[in-house]
Amino acid sequence: MLHTKSTFTILLLLLYHLTACSAAVAAGVFKDKSIWDILTADERFSMFIAHIEEQNQTSAFKDVRAGTVFAPTNKAFYVYYDEIFKRKITGEQILNHIVPVAMLSNELWDGRLLRTWAFVDQVPQVIKVTETKSGIYVGIGGDQEQSWVSQADMKATNGVIHAIDKLIPLPSYIDATLHANKDTSDFYNKSVTAEINDNLKYSCGVTVFAVQGDQFGDYLSPVEKRYLSQPEGRDDLARLLKHQIANKIYYSDDFPEGNSTIKTVEGTEDLQVYVENNKGAPSAIQVNGVRVIRSDILAANGVVHVLEKPILPKHKDLFGSSARKSLIGLNCTRFIELFDKHDLGAYLDDNENDVTTTILAPSNEDISPPSSKKEIKSWLKYHLIHGRWDVHDLYDGQLLETETHQNLGDKSYQRIHVHQEGLTKPIRFGRSSVIGDPVYVGDNLIIYHIAESLVLPRDPLSRLPVNLDLSTFVATLYASGQDSVIAKARDISLFAPTNEAFARLGLLARYLLQPEAKDKLTQVASYHAVRGVFYNSEMKEGEHREPTLSSGAEINLNKTKDGLFVRGSGAADGADRTVIGQVIKSDMLTSNGVIHTIDRVQLPSTLEVTNKNLLSVEGTNSFLRLLERCDLSRDVLEHLDPKKPYTVLAPSDRAFGKDGLSALYDNREALMRVAKLHILPVALPLLDPDEASSPSAYVTFKPQKPAKEHKGIGYTGTDFPTLLGENNMVTISRNVAGGYSVKVKGSITQESADVINYGRSTTGGGVIEIDRVLVPKREYSHRGMAWWEIALIVLGSIVGAVFIAVSLYLGWRWYKARRNGRIQLPSQD
Repeated sequence: MLHTKSTFTILLLLLYHLTACSAAVAAGVFKDKSIWDILTADERFSMFIAHIEEQNQTSAFKDVRAGTVFAPTNKAFYVYYDEIFKRKITGEQILNHIVPVAMLSNELWDGRLLRTWAFVDQVPQVIKVTETKSGIYVGIGGDQEQSWVSQADMKATNGVIHAIDKLIPLPSYIDATLHANKDTSDFYNKSVTAEINDNLKYSCGVTVFAVQGDQFGDYLSPVEKRYLSQPEGRDDLARLLKHQIANKIYYSDDFPEGNSTIKTVEGTEDLQVYVENNKGAPSAIQVNGVRVIRSDILAANGVVHVLEKPILPKHKDLFGSSARKSLIGLNCTRFIELFDKHDLGAYLDDNENDVTTTILAPSNEDISPPSSKKEIKSWLKYHLIHGRWDVHDLYDGQLLETETHQNLGDKSYQRIHVHQEGLTKPIRFGRSSVIGDPVYVGDNLIIYHIAESLVLPRDPLSRLPVNLDLSTFVATLYASGQDSVIAKARDISLFAPTNEAFARLGLLARYLLQPEAKDKLTQVASYHAVRGVFYNSEMKEGEHREPTLSSGAEINLNKTKDGLFVRGSGAADGADRTVIGQVIKSDMLTSNGVIHTIDRVQLPSTLEVTNKNLLSVEGTNSFLRLLERCDLSRDVLEHLDPKKPYTVLAPSDRAFGKDGLSALYDNREALMRVAKLHILPVALPLLDPDEASSPSAYVTFKPQKPAKEHKGIGYTGTDFPTLLGENNMVTISRNVAGGYSVKVKGSITQESADVINYGRSTTGGGVIEIDRVLVPKREYSHRGMAWWEIALIVLGSIVGAVFIAVSLYLGWRWYKARRNGRIQLPSQD
């Protein structure tokens, strides 16, 4: 019993002693014990002590004279056991818990930096204090979890101990630190692209000023950013990042108050730092005028400060923008490779002279070089436009001069079309649309990113058949053998008449397409090829004559407010739109010049086409034989004297087959009179069915034939003399329903003839094909009467007989009434 009581008493005394000791430690009453004594006496730090002894750091803790120890409790090791033992706790990490200055908790203000006894690669380590509503934390700053001070101010004879709930890790190297923090991860990624991450890792003390998020923000365009992300932009990216790195550690408390400068690794431009202190701690730091929003993210070999926005170099030369760099940013590296491969790389590098250029660049996926290697250089140069053309300088229908000559002369440059179909649709160069906004490179260069490669203008013989309305002109080129001449020519403007324009020539067109007229067809076809390139959009108002490929024969070109007009030979005056051609579609580019579509075929003055040539066309041979039989062929059909134009009214072969003319065939004198009735000693009348109602709009040339004016034809008709004499004139009238008709003036019963076709000769006269033979008034009775004439006479006779009978009957009634002397009245009942 006594033994039991003694044991119980001893246990109570032991419990009392332990409780008193714990309370004394909690109250900090072990003032006569050192930091080491307290740590070893308190079971809460047993695991920490074990690691101290394991790393042979016992002497370091015993040698503390006046210091602060942040001591992790056993709980810190249990809770984070797996994480801790994945990596070995080193001696330097143990020393990172010792600060060689005694500091109570009231001296641990937010943001304070504490130098520890730890070193990494000879760089002294620092821990950072963070104070929040929940307490005091210490650690390495940034996004890493900090150690919470669970019990503060355990005083010792040589300092103070603060219990913490986690080990304080040694910070990572600065590259890993940048990677681990979300605010600085973009800087890390760019450092990897620039291949400077290893330099950061192995440097002995650096300061990085990293921008929160994108390092360049809106200060660089998307194109410039894409360039910096490419291998070709690695060096420039490194230069920009090194502008934000200092080769020395600058913690926030290292900056003096006020203004100071920091040398950067890049070296050409210092950073300007401004500090405004508040009670000894930096309350506001600015770098190049940009606010530091997070300071002192600690790394083993440096420190990181986070900036609010980018601090790009003030001098743009640091980046050194050029066409080549911008093209890389636009993903146009194949475009660059082709320029370099064909010795044209200087176009992409020389941006220091005063030459202004606009580049049209397709992406790697959209580039399509020509199949012919001979064309590649010309094709590449076609993507270079002379001048710096901003968006607001461009308009629909504009022609821009490129760098290529293609198949033009050495002094001429190929053009490219600009198409702009409203503000909502992208601009197109040729057939290629612009992607995005233009890229401005310096003051002399603009780059447009285009959706596909440009296509060089094709040769005219490939371009013409695409326009189906020009098929007749294409046929004339091949029929005359001028196709090869046109294809090989340099610097030509081709004025291509439409099919309707050839139809207007009537008999002349039919004649020119005959095999025997090949030489004349050659003259006409080549006359439409003018030496020199004349773009409608670039021509100034005025008239001038230009040589053609037709043996040097000249043609008139005149630009007016109403358009571009062309005139060859044969126009009566400046209002003669039956001859003067107007450009109706202009500026179709070809490899050797340009094509304009015109609405009239032009004839050179050297062309010799007689009335006989026109009559030789199938359909009027009968009348041609009649004139030859009457010996009129030489004077009327074959002469080329422009002072004596003749217009021949030529009945068709079918007209001669009609009945009623046989009586004239054996009478030579009658045949002569008929033939002369069909010959008008005047210039060909104006028979154009769609002649303008206001000819003044087309007065572009001075009259050339005032003595023999081509008379116009109206609905009331125009009288023309014939070789038969002034008493035998013909009248040509314009029909209300369209077309024209011809009749012998004064011949009441003779039917009029309709105009079938007509053609102009080079004397100013021509041939008008009609569907009926005209007969002089005197000879008309010999040919008999038409059925309608007989019917009209019979009907008139019947009506006359009825009228006479009615008149006689009424007269008889009247006579009888007068003779009886009275009138019988009706009887009255």
